[in-house]
Amino acid sequence: MTLENLPVVRDVPSVTAAQMAEVDRRTIHNFAIGVDLLMENAAHQIARAARHVLGGRVAGKWVFGLVGAGNNGADTVGALRHLENWGATSQAIVARSPEERLREPLESQLTRLIRVTAFPDVVTWDDGGPEPREFGRSLLILDGLLGYGARGAPRRTEAQEIVAANESGAPILAVDIPSGVDPDTGATSGVAIRATATVTLGLPKAGLMAPAAREFVGELLLADIGIPVRAFHAIGVNTSELFVDGDLVRVVR
Repeated sequence: MTLENLPVVRDVPSVTAAQMAEVDRRTIHNFAIGVDLLMENAAHQIARAARHVLGGRVAGKWVFGLVGAGNNGADTVGALRHLENWGATSQAIVARSPEERLREPLESQLTRLIRVTAFPDVVTWDDGGPEPREFGRSLLILDGLLGYGARGAPRRTEAQEIVAANESGAPILAVDIPSGVDPDTGATSGVAIRATATVTLGLPKAGLMAPAAREFVGELLLADIGIPVRAFHAIGVNTSELFVDGDLVRVVR
């Protein structure tokens, strides 16, 4: 079970960050599908994508998660919980200074990970964080630092994690969009994750399809996380046939 085994889709529409935010808003408020449900669906799909990147089996394998403060970070922590349940060993590396408070829903996802894991390994990144060679222990790194709402160059802490991950030599699976890549244009400002593969949620963000982003995106996967087709129809995008062959697909650009 590898990436090549996934169903293939072509001519996939993409959305801007503003359009995706509107789709998320409609999903939550018009269709009563809450953030927690969307996040759990996303976490499961990210974990499934990770299993494909790892060749179909995660038991006994090390997975590091780069965890940002927003929803991408929370999705990543949820994915680590599923991977632990399937036999992997994980470490969540949270990009915050010790004085920063955790925000919801990240705090809830970390609580769940800690409670279901026999030996939870959650650390905070600071200037003395893991070296690239420590990342190299990992057979996979999940990049959940920055989501589609991020703009501009990554902050110092995030930039340090990005550099360490890129220098580690380990495969990287980016969550929704590689950190440091602009979701609308595909441009980078400062450092950016160079992913082996990216699993984007709901629909690809426009920047993922840009030629400038190709070297950062790697293989592009698309996951259904339960957003209603009608939520996309409301912004003029038809997604009714995207997932007819599977709910996790490989996008041919």
